[in-house]
Amino acid sequence: MIAPELQHTIESSVGRTRAQIIDLAVRGDRGHPVIEVYIDTADGVTTELCAEVSREVSTAIDASGLIPGEYRLDVSSPGIERPLRFPWQYSKHVGRLVHLKVHSENGEEEIKGVLTASTADGLTLQVKGKGEPLTIPFASILEARVPAPW
Repeated sequence: MIAPELQHTIESSVGRTRAQIIDLAVRGDRGHPVIEVYIDTADGVTTELCAEVSREVSTAIDASGLIPGEYRLDVSSPGIERPLRFPWQYSKHVGRLVHLKVHSENGEEEIKGVLTASTADGLTLQVKGKGEPLTIPFASILEARVPAPW
């Protein structure tokens, strides 16, 4: 678990960039913690953006004094297999296969299909063997992943 003060410091510093935090974790021991910051944007993540976020975060952490001594900071994209967490992330995956776990009247259901559209309320999938596309509200999505294309 990350201390609230450290989380706020990191979120504020990332907020000064065009990136958004997808996940944040601290692991390791007190003497040598590893801070992992996973970022994303609607246009994707570049090494330049990771470097910019890393500079902002490390400057903020150092100025705050919240971590005395050494620490390692890892800033990266969430990776292709990491679950989608925010509605804005779906639009960049239109045209790709998506694996969903959704809440339905029968409990949990798994659906695989090609993402054909993403709106503020939900998404549309074309499922193989089904004529009409499925519209799925974001509120019913329990988990969503974009599998690796290989």
